[in-house]
Amino acid sequence: MDFCVEHSRRSFSKAPITQSIAGPSNQEGSSDHIGQCQSDSRADVSWSIKSEDETRTETAVSEKFLITRQPLALTIPPGPKFWSHRLRKAPDGKDIIVHYCKSLKKTEEVAKYFLNDDVIGFDMEWKPQSSKSASVQSNVSLIQIANAERIALFQIALFKPARTPEDFISPSLQRILESPKITKAGVAIKADCTRLKNFLGINARGIFELSHLYKLVKYCQSNPALINRRPVNLSEQVEEHFGLPLAKDDDVRCGDWTTALNYRQVQYAATDSYACLCLFNTMDAKRRALTPMPPLPAHAELDQPIRLVEDLDVETTNNEPVERQVIEPVVCLETEDDAPKITPSARTM
Repeated sequence: MDFCVEHSRRSFSKAPITQSIAGPSNQEGSSDHIGQCQSDSRADVSWSIKSEDETRTETAVSEKFLITRQPLALTIPPGPKFWSHRLRKAPDGKDIIVHYCKSLKKTEEVAKYFLNDDVIGFDMEWKPQSSKSASVQSNVSLIQIANAERIALFQIALFKPARTPEDFISPSLQRILESPKITKAGVAIKADCTRLKNFLGINARGIFELSHLYKLVKYCQSNPALINRRPVNLSEQVEEHFGLPLAKDDDVRCGDWTTALNYRQVQYAATDSYACLCLFNTMDAKRRALTPMPPLPAHAELDQPIRLVEDLDVETTNNEPVERQVIEPVVCLETEDDAPKITPSARTM
């Protein structure tokens, strides 16, 4: 048998396979026996080769299968690290539209989209370390507003000509800024509007400090003494209510806002103003869910304290109305002169 296997391995590629013949072995039938051995041996060799191929195939399939069998956490793309307007959709399910306006004419066209809004998000940017003696464009470089469907970036630093306030603020934008019926929600918004007054002659009204509503909702039922009018930075508010902070890269936040904006600056500016709108809506809904429901803080330009309950008239037993006492926390009634100076870093950090 050993000879048969050895012989067949030497000759199976050279000689045809002889059909197996049954019967006892003899000298004359040795060729038949060898042929049978050749056939059997070749079959064995072929089987061995086939088995090796199948083994390799099975191994490859097995390895391929094992590669795809990864933990579920490794196959799910990582979530966003920062909150952005791109995470939200407009009421119609479409993406939020961002208008980047670099001329007075375009500003007027886009500002008309916001004239009928009750509440808009608001923010401003200016050149870092700009002084009072610097140009209007350095002190009020960019104005951002946002409603549920769109965001507008008015880069007045690029407007031409640039001689009078009328060259920077279009009629519709001025109506929005000065209307007490359109609430402009922002953080450290009085400081922003002081710049509008000093450099553009805009007397902004209907301005709303989000920090007031933030502290009212957060502390009114647990620790009212912590309610005051000191600002809370925008990123902190966003992270508490939406679970993600804002991206505040120093090279963008403290960049030059007087030149044409790059992609990262556009996204940064658009997100800030839209975040202000979303924060107002979210925190106001939480305020309305409180029992008793505290009143909405007044517009910031009115310099009113933050109240915990409404002024209500209640009746005594003899039906004579008596004014109900309003319980108020200790509030910070700083004036413009006493207010802490808010730099761009502190304002949007």
